[in-house]
Amino acid sequence: MQSLIKKLPKSLQFALVVLLILLGGFLLAWSQIKRYQLTVNGESISMRAVAFYPRDLFEMAGINLQPEDALSLDPDAFSLDLPEHIWLTSARPATIDIPDGKAKLHTPALFPATILLEAGIKIFPEDILLVDGEIANPDQKLPPGEQVNLEFIPAKQINVIIDKQHHTTLFTQTLTYEQALEEAGLEFDPKDHFNPDLDQQLAASNELTVTKAKPVCATSTESQHCGLSAAVTVAEALADLGVTLQHLNYAHPTDDQPIPLNRSISLHSVEERLVLQTDETSFAYTYQEDPNTQLDSTSVIVPGQPGIEVVRLHERIEDGNIVTTTSEGPWKASDPRDGVMGRGTRAVLQTETVDGQTIEFWRKVSVYATSYHPSIFGDNPRTRSGLPLQKGTVAVSAAWYPSMALQPVYVQGYGFGTVGDSGYGIPGTYWIDLGYSDEDYVGWHSWTTLYLLPPIPAWYPAVLP
Repeated sequence: MQSLIKKLPKSLQFALVVLLILLGGFLLAWSQIKRYQLTVNGESISMRAVAFYPRDLFEMAGINLQPEDALSLDPDAFSLDLPEHIWLTSARPATIDIPDGKAKLHTPALFPATILLEAGIKIFPEDILLVDGEIANPDQKLPPGEQVNLEFIPAKQINVIIDKQHHTTLFTQTLTYEQALEEAGLEFDPKDHFNPDLDQQLAASNELTVTKAKPVCATSTESQHCGLSAAVTVAEALADLGVTLQHLNYAHPTDDQPIPLNRSISLHSVEERLVLQTDETSFAYTYQEDPNTQLDSTSVIVPGQPGIEVVRLHERIEDGNIVTTTSEGPWKASDPRDGVMGRGTRAVLQTETVDGQTIEFWRKVSVYATSYHPSIFGDNPRTRSGLPLQKGTVAVSAAWYPSMALQPVYVQGYGFGTVGDSGYGIPGTYWIDLGYSDEDYVGWHSWTTLYLLPPIPAWYPAVLP
């Protein structure tokens, strides 16, 4: 083989050597082509390539590495035997809102707590973390490579001092002292004194001073009021007990004095009482027609007023005992004033269901009803109106007849009728006589209701005689 090559021209020998070198290089390169799997933010990319730097593989995949990216190996470390599986977690922009400003960073961290630590923020159980506006667990894994907005709300601190001794330190996200105490399960008596007031808004760091209420009593000749109070002065203690000194009443010690060591307060009542003894003198009413008031009802046009005579007693009372009484009078405080009542004259159409049917009427009167029939008059029974005496003919008193003649009516228990006759009636009683024929006669001696039906006549008495 060598002798054969030597017989070839020099140029051909050179070309053959170059070809062999290229073929060797190709075979070497071919031996370096490997299968790689890139896991980028949880997604896999498979490829075959010749690479001696990890960065070259990601560039072949169209991925530009950032200095903050987290790679499973150094992207710029040379190697003839790169691992087949390489992981990349891309850095993300992260914004952290904190009470005094914002923090911005680029990080591949997957957990909010890690991102906060990179910004120099330590999170405690009472703190609140919001991820993209939603409350989140600091150890909640975030999607890789995506921009994230965090909001960090640190807990407020409250040092609780009870009767000048430090009791506990609270951490809370509530707005007021009251809410923080309730959250911590700390219970106090409503009479305990708090400084500041429990409804005050919390700052970042706070101190709550509590003065515990102690028993105190306020005693008068009539009663004793005992309870708890954290007050310093007598006035404050009485307020806690719900005791108010009225007018001339006083306490011992006085309001502005400290509560005694025995925590007992004496109450004394002083009252000056004015007693008016009155006696009324009578007045009268007159009546007049009132066109604005409904018929058969009354109105007060001018109210009457009795006269008043007065005797005045002035009493002074101390601790329940009347000390002095002074009498003045009597004198006339006012004269009586007569009133004016209105008798209604306005007829108004109304409806009412009577005997199972609805009727329209403009006046109704409670009357005592009797009944009559033709045979009681002999051979020639006649009515005042000339109407035949039969069912439906109604007689009224002679005083009513001029205003009611031929008036259509309805009588409860009798039915429809017409006023067509008059009689003597029953003195002092509203009376009607119900007509029947001899064949259908029904005897009446009972109270019933008379309804005057439309049309309303041009004239009618405001008061029935």
